[in-house]
Amino acid sequence: MIDPVLADLNAAAERLWQACSPRWPELSLDVLPEVGSTNTELMERGRRGETWPTALVAVRQTAGRGRRGRTWAAQSGDTLTCSLGLPLKLDDVPGGGSALSLAVGLSLAQSLDRALQARHASGQGPALPPIGLKWPNDLWLGPRKLGGILIEATPAPGLPEGRRWVVIGFGINVRPGQAPAGSAWLARGDDDRLGIGEVWSWLLPDLLDTVQRFEASGFAPLLSAWSDRDVLKGQAVSLWTRPGQVPGDEAPPDASGTAQGVDESGALLVHTASGLQRWSSGEVSVRPASSPPPAAPPSTPQT
Repeated sequence: MIDPVLADLNAAAERLWQACSPRWPELSLDVLPEVGSTNTELMERGRRGETWPTALVAVRQTAGRGRRGRTWAAQSGDTLTCSLGLPLKLDDVPGGGSALSLAVGLSLAQSLDRALQARHASGQGPALPPIGLKWPNDLWLGPRKLGGILIEATPAPGLPEGRRWVVIGFGINVRPGQAPAGSAWLARGDDDRLGIGEVWSWLLPDLLDTVQRFEASGFAPLLSAWSDRDVLKGQAVSLWTRPGQVPGDEAPPDASGTAQGVDESGALLVHTASGLQRWSSGEVSVRPASSPPPAAPPSTPQT
């Protein structure tokens, strides 16, 4: 018997090929029944020299990885887990991969909003609030976390000088499944037939275009649109900077202040007792200061 989730993703891959191939003729669309981590799989391919543009999606993910060592697993049909691998020249772009994470989040949020509004207009789903963005790599629906992003890069054989193999992983909760307490998801009720293949087809074409524009122009042209969705701006926040430490640990935060948005390189701006400080995504975890510690280690839908 054919796995219905696998069939759904294969059908979405056919639709996506028709939509993307005119501009991305070398794009490979790979659907796997199961994988440890979609990001790990594409990173390994890049190190072997397999550096053509590739979008990889999995029905089940058993060893997904998130930022700062978090782990996460995706069950069949509950969460879209996708990684996009591209050869990119990021070293000359202000903020590099950190800024790319913000650009990716904005692209996903905008695509989701358009699709969800269209579903509501056609009577297929309720009206939902705009997707919010939490620096540096989370998508929020209302006050809850909907998904996350993980950017990784590695040198790869055969690439021109200055280019690296960049893997953009993202996970979106489509159904509640085994999502951690406090998470958000897209499907509304048992009668909602929304599947992960449909959500994948909403996101990938715009994401490819966004990454191409980002490589050429950086994050600065996207700053205003990102700021409109910034869920931390104006909020009291706590920051953890020690390696391996994440929000929810017993140790107190290393810094606190009021979030003042982000700059043109994607760095977080926080007004602290020492003045306005700038934080890059590789050195800090942040959460609203009023948020209670999570009941379990944070689980970010990433790949």
